[in-house]
Amino acid sequence: MIYVLNWIGQFVWPFECRISRATLWACFLFGDDWKRKIGHLPNPRVVAARAKTMEEGGSGGITALLQAERERWILWSPVALGSGIALYFALPCEPWRWVGPLLLGLCLSTGIAVRRRPPWLPALAFVFALAGLGFTLAGERSRAVAAPVLSHPTQAISIVARITEVEPLEQGVHRFVLDRVTWPELRGTGPLPVRLRVRLRESGGEWRPGQRVALRVVLMPPPAPASPGAYDFSRQAWFLGIGAVGYAAGPPRLLPDADQGEGWERIRLFIAGVRRDLTERIVAAVENGGLARGVGWVAAALITAERGPVSPDLLQAYRDAGLAHILVIAGMHMSMVAGLVFMAIRGGLAMIPWIALRYPIKKWTAGGALLITFCYLIISGAPVPTQRAFMMNGIVLVAILFDREAISLRSITWAALLILLLRPEALMGASFQMSFAAVYGLIAGYEAIGPAFGRWRARHRGRWSTPFFYVAGILLTTQIAGTATAFYTIFHFNRYATYGLLGNFLAVPVVGFWVMPAALLAFCLMPFGLDAWAWWLMGRGIVAVSDIAQWVSALPGASVDLPAMPVSALVLFTLGGFWLLLWRRRWRLWGLAGMAAAIALYALHRPPDVLIAPSGLMMAGRDGDGRLLFSRTRSEKMLRETWVRQAGQGTAAVFWRDGSKNVMTCDGTGCVYRREAHLLAFLSRPERLPGADCRGGEVVIVAAPVARDVCPGGGRLIDGDALRRGGTHAFWLDAEGWRIETVDDWQGARPWNHIRTPIGGEDASAAASFD
Repeated sequence: MIYVLNWIGQFVWPFECRISRATLWACFLFGDDWKRKIGHLPNPRVVAARAKTMEEGGSGGITALLQAERERWILWSPVALGSGIALYFALPCEPWRWVGPLLLGLCLSTGIAVRRRPPWLPALAFVFALAGLGFTLAGERSRAVAAPVLSHPTQAISIVARITEVEPLEQGVHRFVLDRVTWPELRGTGPLPVRLRVRLRESGGEWRPGQRVALRVVLMPPPAPASPGAYDFSRQAWFLGIGAVGYAAGPPRLLPDADQGEGWERIRLFIAGVRRDLTERIVAAVENGGLARGVGWVAAALITAERGPVSPDLLQAYRDAGLAHILVIAGMHMSMVAGLVFMAIRGGLAMIPWIALRYPIKKWTAGGALLITFCYLIISGAPVPTQRAFMMNGIVLVAILFDREAISLRSITWAALLILLLRPEALMGASFQMSFAAVYGLIAGYEAIGPAFGRWRARHRGRWSTPFFYVAGILLTTQIAGTATAFYTIFHFNRYATYGLLGNFLAVPVVGFWVMPAALLAFCLMPFGLDAWAWWLMGRGIVAVSDIAQWVSALPGASVDLPAMPVSALVLFTLGGFWLLLWRRRWRLWGLAGMAAAIALYALHRPPDVLIAPSGLMMAGRDGDGRLLFSRTRSEKMLRETWVRQAGQGTAAVFWRDGSKNVMTCDGTGCVYRREAHLLAFLSRPERLPGADCRGGEVVIVAAPVARDVCPGGGRLIDGDALRRGGTHAFWLDAEGWRIETVDDWQGARPWNHIRTPIGGEDASAAASFD
């Protein structure tokens, strides 16, 4: 074990001295500051060698450059860990369970064997070991959450279940997450889902986590992606343990035997109940004060992260104004709360000379701020951005408690490592990617320009310098964060807010000086029952922010719709961005080449020419102008909206008759897509098959199941059974003819793909369902 720790120390510790296990990990956390505090002196030979490599680093080889950047090596550990996790999710089939541990063991053994070689060699082995660890953790996490998944939709059936989550939606509609389900009508049919998500149109009553209800529901498997490369809800549902989704066929009936569970489960349900009560308290206080409906839910979203029935138009206005981050509890909110609490506690203690002169009130203040931010984390439900923000603020506050200097890039390194170690699947979510992209960009950006900015500020002191630098800080922060997250915003949402700088310039001061202080005041008054007017005051500030969002989003060209981006472009952009941000010397600029290559790859990406819905009810084809034309615009609403968004056409679907070029024609029996002397026929009935539609080299899709010998012309036939098995079919017209990719092909043989049976893993039966 000592060998392993000493070898890891060569990578994580930017100086040499005699080490023990305790000092090794202390240096891992605090870096050079710990060296100065404990008085360890570096080896003179190491200092001389390092000075030489630093001099050679500007013009030397790769080895010299790596050695010169040695203190930055640790910053790459989340990248290495995340690469292993990403590799697991990118595989087309479930890997054998021993692959990850084998890779991890080989890399650790190699690192120990070469520990006396040049330092970058064991560091490289450590990088691959971290990748193997990430690969292993992702696989084990997938197996740990394995639960049965429904394979076929059901008719209306009766169930009895316990409520674990309650999410209010628009117009009195609720969405429940249910567990501990009993299936009186499906008993003995095989493994059944243990967790469901159900939408209730007529809920009525007051619903709380822990209640047991009886209701009739119509269920279906978690929906597959709308097209190859689209958002994969079935994968998210797998890691949430949700085996079926659906809707209630009638109002639920409350049963008297509530089930609050035991141990940690009881605590979790208690916290969920507290969040629910606090949400209702905030909404009632704001709406009873005469403010518009929905303002209270925005206020609740800033405190408990329960957004509720906020108007879709208002949500879109926030997004188009670049203010969507305000509705997500992340770094801005956590930092504001920590700063306000720190200022209030320290200011109050400083007003008592007997305490201020005898006790370390700064440490007391840091402890109080740490406790309050932890409570904020719990009451918010601990989403990924809030976890990251709490970890970073917590490291800063703990550093104050121990008289240490917090190292920003090290703090975000710890936050990323902890989240990835606990929840590897978070890497694939928009929340994780955008949150960390923004913070990495801000820290590295201010690290680069901070000294010059500080010197310029020191030279310009005056009456208006403080407000000027505050505004400049908002603009600079917005610009850096917006640039860092732009690529991820386009990848996940196919939309970019062009006036984000203006929106944040106007809205962030309102949030910082009005909304969040009012929320903190409300919490202080809550024990006395006097918090209603403070919540109303917070609501008035949110009205001002909402007005700003609606005004900015209404400006001409406030948002730009963009087509779907390939995953390869996102990966290349991310690696180039890390190379640019994590190194210090001039070779960091090589990262710009990777980012430029990613943009070029996105620009050259070619979307599908034709899309066919798995139900056989809708077809979409691309015309000569690049627009997606639809065979019909009244069916498959959710699927159609996703296709339109991925095509970069906003929200408006274009009917086939409105196309600029006559490449697609439809009638009562189906549609025909013609392009470059090639043909694709989409038929609702098989009667026309023996005709010209079955020519060799063409594709014929039939919505109904048909016999394989009904198309003797040599064309490729895809019938209704193949459509449903493969999911959405995407077609590209190449020089060699039609190229086809299905959602089933894109997902691969993974546990969350209910179309296939998982292979290669020991828990392949975890996705079992019933017929």
